[in-house]
Amino acid sequence: MLYNSVGRLIWCERTRTGISAEALCRGICSRTFLHRLESGERRCEKIMSDALLQRVGVSVDKFIYIMNPEEQDWLLLQEKLIQAVDEADSERTSLLLQRYRMLTAKKCKLHQQFSGLCEVVLEWKNGSHTREMLDKLQQVWQVTMGNIDMKNMAEFPLSLMECIIRMMYCRIQEDMGEWEEAVEGYRQLLDYLEARMDEEDRVKLYSQIAYRLVLYYLKKRELKAAADLAGRAVAVLKVRGRLFYMRKFLEVILLYGDTSEDEGIVYQEICDALKWLYTVYQVDEEEWVWNIHFGVTEMELCGDLVRARRKAMGISQEKLAEGICDAVTISRIECGKVSPKVQILHKIMERLGMKEGCYEVINPIEEPEFFELANRISMLLSLSNGKDAEPLIAELEHRAKRTNKFVEQYIENIKALALYVQDKITMQEHFDRQNAALHLTVPYSEKRGHGEWRFSRQEMSIVNAMSYSCEENGKMEEVLRLLYEIKKQYENKPFQLIHYMAGYELTIRNIGNLLGNKKEYEQAIAIAGQGISLGLKSGRGLMLTLLLYDCGWDMEQLWNTGKYTSKESLPYIKASVALNLLFYGQEQSEFFIQHLQKLYPNDMHVQ
Repeated sequence: MLYNSVGRLIWCERTRTGISAEALCRGICSRTFLHRLESGERRCEKIMSDALLQRVGVSVDKFIYIMNPEEQDWLLLQEKLIQAVDEADSERTSLLLQRYRMLTAKKCKLHQQFSGLCEVVLEWKNGSHTREMLDKLQQVWQVTMGNIDMKNMAEFPLSLMECIIRMMYCRIQEDMGEWEEAVEGYRQLLDYLEARMDEEDRVKLYSQIAYRLVLYYLKKRELKAAADLAGRAVAVLKVRGRLFYMRKFLEVILLYGDTSEDEGIVYQEICDALKWLYTVYQVDEEEWVWNIHFGVTEMELCGDLVRARRKAMGISQEKLAEGICDAVTISRIECGKVSPKVQILHKIMERLGMKEGCYEVINPIEEPEFFELANRISMLLSLSNGKDAEPLIAELEHRAKRTNKFVEQYIENIKALALYVQDKITMQEHFDRQNAALHLTVPYSEKRGHGEWRFSRQEMSIVNAMSYSCEENGKMEEVLRLLYEIKKQYENKPFQLIHYMAGYELTIRNIGNLLGNKKEYEQAIAIAGQGISLGLKSGRGLMLTLLLYDCGWDMEQLWNTGKYTSKESLPYIKASVALNLLFYGQEQSEFFIQHLQKLYPNDMHVQ
């Protein structure tokens, strides 16, 4: 992540929200360091940039992070630590904590806060609920918050780690029988998440905190309060298409909320569908999640990225190093043995076709004031709302300078997609535009293909967009090959696959869709099932609606073989209809409802 861009964004958001420098950097860094970071004079560790961005209300999931070798060791160690804690493996956790503390001894004190949190969560997972644990959490809190009482959290900007510390404190209080104290803390957390947190981060914690409160209200027979909070939670989950605890909340609304008869029928169908899905795919729908504050949604090891793109472009280490550094340095960077200086990294990435800030954020628009505009466009296009996206794209194109081919690529990609979803251009025109945008940055050779290429997130998005319209021009096999290469890249990324779910599940869905169109139904069913399972485990519901429909549709194509009958396919189609109604409403669900009515007239309940 380029430190100057991050610094500018932190300054921009701090100024916009009115957060003082003192409040922002409290317990994290000095005001002098923050000033130098915001001015672009200094860089900082990822764990620090994460905390600062979260305190100003920006989710770090909006960034792609290129890990230098100096950081990748402890970042990968964090991942192993989280796994060991989740598995309640005390011996392995102890060994990993020892290594982690040695690696980060001279780094910022946020590492100390993280390791202390790991120790407490491990004790909790092993069944310990004691006053000593609360004391330890208080000490972990004080690493960054000093003498500020947890009860006064609403007065200060917080990172996700600080919110999680408060959340764990409440959960242990609850387990100790101190319900009233826990409830007050849970309420504070929900208020903070609603008022101060980025929508992307809010949804990560909201449902499980709200569920603990709902259980309390039910226990106290405060049924209206339980139903009202369940309704708020459902609204938060629907905005980001999330599923964790969704069925539990809907069941409370059905029992105690003020719903119409038609709403009740739909809610019951959704509950039935979710219950069936979690049972069939053996996924826990009430998982308590504590490990979501590291922002590893898109990460690349610096050395891996340099090596992959160099090989794909047919450049030797000597040629890449020419005028920048020596070939031995390139070799050591690729092997993860040295960390390139920022200026050298910029020159290397530019020679590899990735100029400066264009490999760091969710889009290549470099100025902070454009981030939110670009994110709104992305959200609208994910919902196939090209009509509302088109004027925003025009505004972005007018205001943003096409400083390099990555900016040009991004704009051409979203313009083509916005036109296509409105039927303003043909499938062929859409494919040609996306293909032209792709090859602004991707070198193409019939002999070499793209097997060695390390696709950026933007390039992956373009390939997925091409898959929507590749049948008419006979390019299905070529696009399918590209999708398989992208799928493999996701599976070989340095962190757990769940961190890359947004792009991975889209790729899975498009592969399955093309396989179905090729009449390779068994393969399509298998890959759709893989996507469904991963979607449930990650609590992501939007793509799940399409994967369920695809799986049911592919089964229907095999009815005549006797391999599948309506008994097997019906639950998938019904679940798809139910989730479509939940996330998109009646109007946008008509296609799926009509399919259900036509093929299953005797088994159709949702109207």
